[in-house]
Amino acid sequence: METSYRYPVWIVIVIISCGAFTCGCTPQLLSSGEQTPAQLLVYPGSPPVHDGRVRFRQMVCDLAGRLSLGANPHFDCTQLLWRMSDEKESPSSPPSLPRHDPHLHLLIVPGAFAECFPEFGMPFEDAAKSLRQRGYRIDFISVSGRSGADHNAAQIAAAVEQLHDDPAERIVLIGHSKGALDILHFLVNYPHTARRISAVVSVAGPVNGSPIADHFAGTYRSVFSRMPFMYCQPGDRDIVNSLTRSYCMTWLASHRLPEHVKYFSLGGFAGREDIHPMMLFTYDLLSTVEPKNDGYVAFSDQVIPGATLLGYANLDHWDIALPVRERLNFGGVNSRSAEREVLFEAIVLTVAESLNSASNSPAL
Repeated sequence: METSYRYPVWIVIVIISCGAFTCGCTPQLLSSGEQTPAQLLVYPGSPPVHDGRVRFRQMVCDLAGRLSLGANPHFDCTQLLWRMSDEKESPSSPPSLPRHDPHLHLLIVPGAFAECFPEFGMPFEDAAKSLRQRGYRIDFISVSGRSGADHNAAQIAAAVEQLHDDPAERIVLIGHSKGALDILHFLVNYPHTARRISAVVSVAGPVNGSPIADHFAGTYRSVFSRMPFMYCQPGDRDIVNSLTRSYCMTWLASHRLPEHVKYFSLGGFAGREDIHPMMLFTYDLLSTVEPKNDGYVAFSDQVIPGATLLGYANLDHWDIALPVRERLNFGGVNSRSAEREVLFEAIVLTVAESLNSASNSPAL
């Protein structure tokens, strides 16, 4: 009989990081240098990315001004989103915020190992509560915490197939971290079911994979994939391989995403002082490749081909969507819940505005 263990999460992360990169090394960090434009790592022939940063920034700041944020000295809407050198200036008279559209059904897919560490919480769980009060239907799709993208794509397909078919409802899939990859594989692997999807949003998604995974894939499969966990089964043991750049870039270049879906990407990166203490090791290691990273993923790897780029949040890989800092109280709380609430509502309004604009466009 196999015994399941409940490892303190920080021990697991340190062991995995050390096994992947040989603990004890001191990375030579690269300077981020002068402010740079947004950069994308793409394959030849990839669909062009659309720039939605100006509108998204305006929504974020408008929402921040309307919320009662209380005494939160860390929060500043002008600093929540990085302003890269190529971002255009906001118009002097920006359009007003769009109306909420409760016909959107939001399905949120969590990332890697989320099933294994329920104390981390679910993506945007606090923000979802306030939007539910506005009439939105918001659900979470449970996927295997230790399985690859194709395995989890089947679980997403099963969840969508079980939904009541309401012609007035528009389904929006929101994926945090690896959840974004699982969604993309669902769209390709299950085209008939995917016809029901109107929009997809990637939040800190390792769309192109991550160099960390490339280094770690062999170690995970040979050692850690067999380690028992209390809250999650080993799955198909392909989780880390499906996060490698070598796998993700090859998959993207050889699979066409459905064109009827509207895609949006919100990336993120942060300075070392704003990275959660449990991610500093991987942050430093990834910084030898790309200083602009969120602790796990480089900023140039976080955009879906053909998507609308919403911007880059000044938050780490967890803070952008998860209440890890608040739940674990590791190294001081300094809550980011207000930032997540503003970002989530701005995401939903952006999707609503885009879908309603498309539906109101005259047929050609």
